[in-house]
Amino acid sequence: MELLLALPVMLPLLGAAITLLLRHHTRLQLGLAVVTLVAIFTIALLLAWHVTQHGVLVLQIGNWTPQLGIVLVADRLTALMLTVSSFVTLAVLVYSSAQSVSENVERTPVAIYHPTYLTLVAGVSMAFLAGDLFNLYVGFEVLLASSYVLLTLGGSASRVRAATTYVIVSVLSSVIFLSAIAAVYAAAGSVNMAELAVRLDGLEPGTRMILELMLLVAFAIKAAIFPLSAWLPDSYPTAPAPVTAVFAGLLTKVGIYAILRLETLLFPASQISTLLLGAAALSLLIGIFGAVAQTDLKRVLSFTLVSHMGYMLFGIGMTTQMGMAATIYYV
Repeated sequence: MELLLALPVMLPLLGAAITLLLRHHTRLQLGLAVVTLVAIFTIALLLAWHVTQHGVLVLQIGNWTPQLGIVLVADRLTALMLTVSSFVTLAVLVYSSAQSVSENVERTPVAIYHPTYLTLVAGVSMAFLAGDLFNLYVGFEVLLASSYVLLTLGGSASRVRAATTYVIVSVLSSVIFLSAIAAVYAAAGSVNMAELAVRLDGLEPGTRMILELMLLVAFAIKAAIFPLSAWLPDSYPTAPAPVTAVFAGLLTKVGIYAILRLETLLFPASQISTLLLGAAALSLLIGIFGAVAQTDLKRVLSFTLVSHMGYMLFGIGMTTQMGMAATIYYV
């Protein structure tokens, strides 16, 4: 059963490679992509059933030590997120098959849409299943690369500008995240989340605070939490409708998922709950006021998404069981 943990990552990567070879046969591409996502959704349901009945699943790949190795972990939260994400990506793919990926069909390289989309799914799955910080970073980078390609489908100037803004901000987030990983390893001697949950308790409070803030900033950029959300309203509205749908439904949620893990597993006794609540309240207000001021529907939805991120962060900032449950339900 543990081997199933690798399939939500490996299957879409394999599917992406095959669909790329079938770039001149878009119907075959679509069929293979749908079959791949149906398989991932089925695997996610099996994982959800298993972890509910038998507890956490862990897969350690290779003979590396847990401190440095690739560890995939599935608990109830992971299984839930994987199930929801696979369903959303499948639904969006079916929707996109009946829609033009771009308003300008003849300029849209549809042949690369399905391979890139499956690569995006692999990145999302990797982020949810990662049992260590470095492979969470790898999942984020796969997301970044594939989402940039999806944002620029059609090649219009507005899309390239929006994608450039998105990439610059995402690279900044990645640099902060990678620096935080290096700092965590230097301080605690591991990047495995299960081990860090124990080792971080032995650090000085000031060191813990710095590490937590570095990781929080990196994840807050991914989740579009105010004041680190300025990139979202300019990036998402220019994308094709199916791409906007999957971005709004998944990508920012991956950032919220990372913050949830950060505050419940690595820093459960966090002293920055007031900061989280303040950022959540500002995200709520800025998102709503920004949406009211817009005339374009996609920009209205983008600002509304910022507001929704505030709701989710507010539940985490409450640091209570009910607050965490509300965040998970909202996601």
